[in-house]
Amino acid sequence: MIRSIRRLFIFLSARARYVFPVLILALAIGGLSIMVFKGGHVRLPLKVATGPALEGVGKFLATITQILAEERPLVQLERIKTESMAASAKALEDGRSDLAVVRSDIAMPKNGSTIAIFRRDNLVLIVPAKSRIENFQGLAGKKVALFKEASVEQDESLERLLDAVLAFHSLSPQQVGRQFLSLDEIGQAVARKQVAGVLVLGPPGPGPVAKVIAAISHATRSPPELVGAKNAEAMAKTIPGTEPDEIEAGAFGGVSPQPEETLGTLAVTYRLVGRYSLPDFATGEIARMLTLAKARLLSTSRLAMQIEAPDSDDGSGLPIHPGAAAFFNGEQTSLVDSATGIFYMVSIILGISGSGFVWLLGVWRRPAVDDWRHDIDRLVIIMREGKIADLEALSRFESEIEEMLARSLGKARASDADQLSILFIVIQQARLSLEKRYQAIRESA
Repeated sequence: MIRSIRRLFIFLSARARYVFPVLILALAIGGLSIMVFKGGHVRLPLKVATGPALEGVGKFLATITQILAEERPLVQLERIKTESMAASAKALEDGRSDLAVVRSDIAMPKNGSTIAIFRRDNLVLIVPAKSRIENFQGLAGKKVALFKEASVEQDESLERLLDAVLAFHSLSPQQVGRQFLSLDEIGQAVARKQVAGVLVLGPPGPGPVAKVIAAISHATRSPPELVGAKNAEAMAKTIPGTEPDEIEAGAFGGVSPQPEETLGTLAVTYRLVGRYSLPDFATGEIARMLTLAKARLLSTSRLAMQIEAPDSDDGSGLPIHPGAAAFFNGEQTSLVDSATGIFYMVSIILGISGSGFVWLLGVWRRPAVDDWRHDIDRLVIIMREGKIADLEALSRFESEIEEMLARSLGKARASDADQLSILFIVIQQARLSLEKRYQAIRESA
């Protein structure tokens, strides 16, 4: 074991002179790579999975790529079309994409964290004017229309939300009838009292909720009323993928702007999520691209108006990617800063490693130094005892000196030249002392 360690140190010592040039070369290559990457000559390709449910997302992503060409972003997006939101989440989990547009109540990938919120949809119950239904408990024993979306996945999710809200109010799904109706069918169904109200999920402003309000107003000749959830905060804690939200008064416009006052409700969110393992600089760059695109597309894209930064205190409990959070908080670290940090970290590691190497080398060399000292001490003893030794002892001392010399020459290295010279001088003095004793014995005989 000890021999193996010594051989390793001999190997390292022989090659130590190559470490510094190799380190300088590596740092030079790293710096050049960062300059090329930072200059936009090389971009990190990222695949983003998007389903058909969020209207305009494909066009929006294409526009981002187009208008940010002159910005030389560090990342390049490639869209992968999927058949559903759940399929997009699955693509991220399976590693077929790096990013995905998902809906919080349908499927959130286990390895994903939020980079930005694309849209926030509010759950609203719309009832005709002068209706006695003031909350979801009022639906017991009645029939409600569910606004039919273009996606079966969205329809199923809306019905699940209804069942979850009813369960929160201790109502079973069987106590409330339901029927999916298109926008063309909703107005007449409410006017003929075939349904007590319409449950719809949509964003503030133009969208499904505003369209349903207009259809009911036209069919009944009077503006409908909106029912929200006063205990939305408590409700969101029991319904996965939802969060409490408020709809501002007059958010849906119209001749008689609705709602008449701020309305508390549940919300689900469409989110751009990325693998948690994505580098912080990459997700921060995506957040920067989205912010620039939003500023440039506000007048032409309804989706751009709805993009917002994720909030860790929104009540959803969904994780936010550290890189995106750093950007929106004004704490983003640039690629050059990251590289500088890495450089300092490598310097610290190399410094500690070098100190440890020197210490271990000293530990390994200490036994050899101790051997030299032991041999010299022994030679001094031989010279002292040799002055009164007999022939037998003198012969034994000479044999010991020869073994000592052979051992020293066998393990000596170029770096041990000083110790070896001192040892040879002491050996020469010991031999002269022994020779004087031989001569004294011969003369006395």
